[in-house]
Amino acid sequence: MEYTSIRVRRETKRILEKTLIDLEARLGRRLDYDDVIRILAQRARGKPELLMLLTQNPIEEHDTDKAQRLLRRERERDTRL
Repeated sequence: MEYTSIRVRRETKRILEKTLIDLEARLGRRLDYDDVIRILAQRARGKPELLMLLTQNPIEEHDTDKAQRLLRRERERDTRL
């Protein structure tokens, strides 16, 4: 398998770390950053409007509660489908 490097800001890495932990808990298995990015990209392709909402309205680092509420709402919608 061939890998590459990508640059992300520290705050983006922290978000990815939290997402990694959440996904591992939900899926019950170990993941790496490649898995997380792949899962997020696949979900974004299925819901481009959510991706646009997040990129147009970036959430400040100190306002993680807002981000968590948004993600919970989307998770609830996903489980209902």
